[in-house]
Amino acid sequence: MTSRHSSVCPLDCPDACSLEVRVKDGKVTRIDGSEVNPLTQGFICAKVRRFGEHVYSPERLLFPAARSGKKGSGQLERISWDEAFDRISFQMKEAVRRWGSESILPFSYGGSNGLISQDTTDARLFFRLGASRLARTVCSVPTRLAAEGLYGRMPTVAVEDYLHSQLIVLWGVNPSATGIHLVPIVQQALERGAKLVVVDPRTTPMAERAHLHLPLRPGTDLPLALGIIRWLFTQGKADLSFLQEHATGVSQLRDKAEPWTLTRVAAETGLGVETLESFAQVYATSHPAVIRCGWGQERNRNGGSATAAILALPAVGGKFGVCGGGYTLSNSGAFRLNSLSAACAVPPATREINMNLLGEVLLGDTQPPVKVLFVYNANP
Repeated sequence: MTSRHSSVCPLDCPDACSLEVRVKDGKVTRIDGSEVNPLTQGFICAKVRRFGEHVYSPERLLFPAARSGKKGSGQLERISWDEAFDRISFQMKEAVRRWGSESILPFSYGGSNGLISQDTTDARLFFRLGASRLARTVCSVPTRLAAEGLYGRMPTVAVEDYLHSQLIVLWGVNPSATGIHLVPIVQQALERGAKLVVVDPRTTPMAERAHLHLPLRPGTDLPLALGIIRWLFTQGKADLSFLQEHATGVSQLRDKAEPWTLTRVAAETGLGVETLESFAQVYATSHPAVIRCGWGQERNRNGGSATAAILALPAVGGKFGVCGGGYTLSNSGAFRLNSLSAACAVPPATREINMNLLGEVLLGDTQPPVKVLFVYNANP
């Protein structure tokens, strides 16, 4: 007998898809998008559609195993769950007794880290133990802090409002692979006459549809954004009244952008001056205009600054205050949700360890030393 069940995607994706799961004789046989969430529109990405294969994969580990040979030998033997729990709890208690609770470090990051699966009972356990806390810095933090530094946790343009945009700029984002439900919305906007600009070193599927593709050298997003900012100011296209009323640090931004002529930007990015001028012109003259900013530009040592410069463009260009105008990054911080997340628990005032420095911490003289490293949803 086949039954259908409503569910929701657990992944950390802005689409927040609603799912319809078919179950036959207690086994998942098919996963589809449902129509409950109008954004899902009945379709989902391939990786979620194949979740059932993860559940029933012969490669899935179903039982705990303990090391039986020398460390690093890869020799493991199956043990019972009770023995596994006993070993873990004993080591944790012993570490707390000898070195204090901060000698325990939980290390987690991605995995299936959506709202219903990350920082739930795991966070409560480690909070109440008083374990060291992990600074999850390997991804997204520079971009998030840049956005909060400019605009706080202001809600940004909802993707449904892209239908009102005359210009859509996809910068450092590939919605054909991540956040696929933006694609049909962009397509509808194009059919209504909108223009599409894609800033990406690669020729992505959306770049193939774009009116203008800027395949810049990786890591040169910052000079590109500063060059467009300079052009807006020097060509009289900056919204000076908006900046005077709503912005601070405008003179400092102009000073930073001043050296970046389009000629210099072209030499740095590998783009032609004519291409840069076309981008600047279409951005200046299109209203409403929206930038969908991703995290691609963050994967460089100047990634946070690049994001800040990109997100400054709507303010300089006067793109706010109209439906379909401004930028989109992440709207998650704008919503207050009741969930099982760590927001329901109070973090202890324990030390915080940067995940990027894990090796130094384990091999160094950190006090107290990390004696229990609890790794899950991550592969350091």
